[in-house]
Amino acid sequence: MRFSLFIGAEHRPSDSFARRLSEHLEQVRLARELGFDGIAIGNHLSYSTTAWFPPLETLMRVAAEADGMSLGTCMLVLPLYHPLHVAEQAALLDAASGGRAILGVAPGWNKEEFELMGLDHARRFGRYAEAVTLIKRLYTEEEVSFEGKHFRADRLRLALKPMRKPRLPMWFGGSVENAVKRAASMADTDVGDTWVASAHLKTDVILEQASVFRTALAELGKAPPQDFPVLRNVVVAPDRASAIREVGPAIAESYKIFGNWGLFTEVVGDAKPHPEFEELIDGRFVFGSPQEAAEEITRIRDVTGCTRLVCRIQWVGMEHRHVMRTIELLGTEVAPLLRRGSS
Repeated sequence: MRFSLFIGAEHRPSDSFARRLSEHLEQVRLARELGFDGIAIGNHLSYSTTAWFPPLETLMRVAAEADGMSLGTCMLVLPLYHPLHVAEQAALLDAASGGRAILGVAPGWNKEEFELMGLDHARRFGRYAEAVTLIKRLYTEEEVSFEGKHFRADRLRLALKPMRKPRLPMWFGGSVENAVKRAASMADTDVGDTWVASAHLKTDVILEQASVFRTALAELGKAPPQDFPVLRNVVVAPDRASAIREVGPAIAESYKIFGNWGLFTEVVGDAKPHPEFEELIDGRFVFGSPQEAAEEITRIRDVTGCTRLVCRIQWVGMEHRHVMRTIELLGTEVAPLLRRGSS
């Protein structure tokens, strides 16, 4: 089981962004020292109540602190951007990381973000599919002509290509069965493509979706993925009570924003737009002492077959010292427990 650090680049507008960025760099340095395999970052637009650091730009800054680690988006809301712009930015990140970039993309779900960009939320799947196709072709073909409903290219030559050949791997998001099947159809597992489950889903749902993904790949004649990551919310502390007391308010603040965006009722399928705290964390979090965390991670690994745990450990307003504590405990106590348990 490999660990990747998910940078929680989601902050209050009143925060010092220079300080928050400096803290993220400290987190990356500690994760690297403790043997974490990679760095990942999510994506939403910065408006209203939350400031999100732009993902590819943030990863470029992180690259200097993350020698030897993979650097990837998890996930970039691809329909919000032009695929040519994304392709060249990700290619530069691949160069900056020594050929270790990963481009994780998803169609997105927050309707308000599409309205802000003047885009039709209902047409996002078409934009998404065309953008994925165009990026792949720009990376692997010398000259691309493309005529779609959303994008076009006339004998376009991408001069800035990734170091990795034939192209950098792509991670595909998706939170419902059709989206998981779409990810399987898009993935070329021979070059490292895979699907990543959302951190907002409960582990039992991810188990079902992982089975859908594997079955869809087999039906398409594709090999299982070389790298099978699962994104999970993780809080490790001396005990569960401390974790809830110290980190619970930040979790609640973040998920209140997501609830206002319609995450639970419109995406996850919950009845309540704002679940009670215990209901919120049940099945969505690795929560508690190092022993408790190791037991839950072992269960996730055993039921899903995942090879990498992408650990989201920071939420809006969370204290830096608590983020660092989870990273340290994962590296020094949880990882050895996992190794002993699998030996």
